Amino acid sequence: MAFHPRRSLLAIGTGRCDGGYFFEGELLLPHLKTGVFTSLIEHELGRQVLGLEWLDEHSLRVLMAPPDDWQDEAVHEDGHVAVAHRSDWTAVLAQSLNGRDLAGPRAPAPRPDPREAAQRAVAELRSVWQAQRPVPSKDL
Repeated sequence: MAFHPRRSLLAIGTGRCDGGYFFEGELLLPHLKTGVFTSLIEHELGRQVLGLEWLDEHSLRVLMAPPDDWQDEAVHEDGHVAVAHRSDWTAVLAQSLNGRDLAGPRAPAPRPDPREAAQRAVAELRSVWQAQRPVPSKDL
């Protein structure tokens, strides 16, 4: 997620590998005052968004997974960086970011293994649980 530097806008990127060949996702632009959400990516499957950064009030840097893993060994370690420019992001139309807007050079974009995060969360919960368990009394 990335807050727009001057407007009441928040860019939100989503996505995942569909378990097959494609990296699906959305780039959402909610207007924080009106509550209107705009889905920006033109393609029907969208594109997995890995990172977002507003460079200025007109330019949004987007890091995306490759569109698919067809004959590409590095799809889980690489992404594509694109910078989309709009003069007024509050007036941007739904599905108005197309392949030209999202084309960019390949860049390192390793994804953490979600199992590692889950193992860390379980270990943290276990330590909290153990710290809160009652200590047996010697008087019993």
